[in-house]
Amino acid sequence: MGPIAAHKSGRRRDNDSGQCRVRSSRGGRQTTKLLQIMAVCLVALAVLSLGVVVSGCSNGSAASNGQTMVLSGAGATNTVTVSGSATVTSPPDEAVIVLTVENDGATAQAAMDATSTQSNDLLAKLKAAGIEDSAIQTSSITLYPVRNYDPATGKESLAGYRADNSVKITLKDAPTVAKVLAVGVDAGIKLVSGPDWRLKDDSKAATEALKQAVAHARAKAESLAAAAGVSIGDVVSVNEQAIQMPTPIYAASGGAQADAVKAVEPAVSAGTLDVTASVTVTYTLKH
Repeated sequence: MGPIAAHKSGRRRDNDSGQCRVRSSRGGRQTTKLLQIMAVCLVALAVLSLGVVVSGCSNGSAASNGQTMVLSGAGATNTVTVSGSATVTSPPDEAVIVLTVENDGATAQAAMDATSTQSNDLLAKLKAAGIEDSAIQTSSITLYPVRNYDPATGKESLAGYRADNSVKITLKDAPTVAKVLAVGVDAGIKLVSGPDWRLKDDSKAATEALKQAVAHARAKAESLAAAAGVSIGDVVSVNEQAIQMPTPIYAASGGAQADAVKAVEPAVSAGTLDVTASVTVTYTLKH
């Protein structure tokens, strides 16, 4: 009985020992899962504590107005990004007119000869009106056949030839533009393009527009920062978005027919040109 009791007692200790080992293994897995959950929670809290994005709105969302303020946690850089634009109005100092001589002829040579004769007459009249040679430029000469289409037969036939000679004239004031248009009519010109008003040197207007656009962006940044209870600091970056310089074309009014004794100078107004600049600026923020 003694040995048997000793054997059973040892078996119970083995079972007890086995049960302790099983409990220890399960407890380890549970501890590992708990640590993993705690790690995920800590990461989530860290992400949430990194920063908050506050968008400034002005008649619309921040994205559509280009205004964004980033207030970050300790150790990070706080910034505000805004867009600015400005328009500078300037009177044009240059105008371009294109006068086109056009003639038809039974042959290519006849059409070209007629156009050349009329073009020489036009150039002579322009010089007599005080237009300098440096302001006159031949922009294009074309010669092409003219064909007639017969809908009854569905065929084309050669009707002759047409020759064009386009002369570009660059001028500096509205009164001279009116004079040139009258000269063109006197020379029998029937095709006129322009005047095309522009700025010979647009750098001054573009520079002023950029300065005003940056000032506009700064004013927006200051307003946005004040609304959030902070102030702006140094400029982080400045990006030029675009400089637009539209060139309006004013059609001349008045005038006379080509067969008149002398054409009346048409009324011409130069108007003004708008130079628009847009920028995007990023500032640091100070608490």
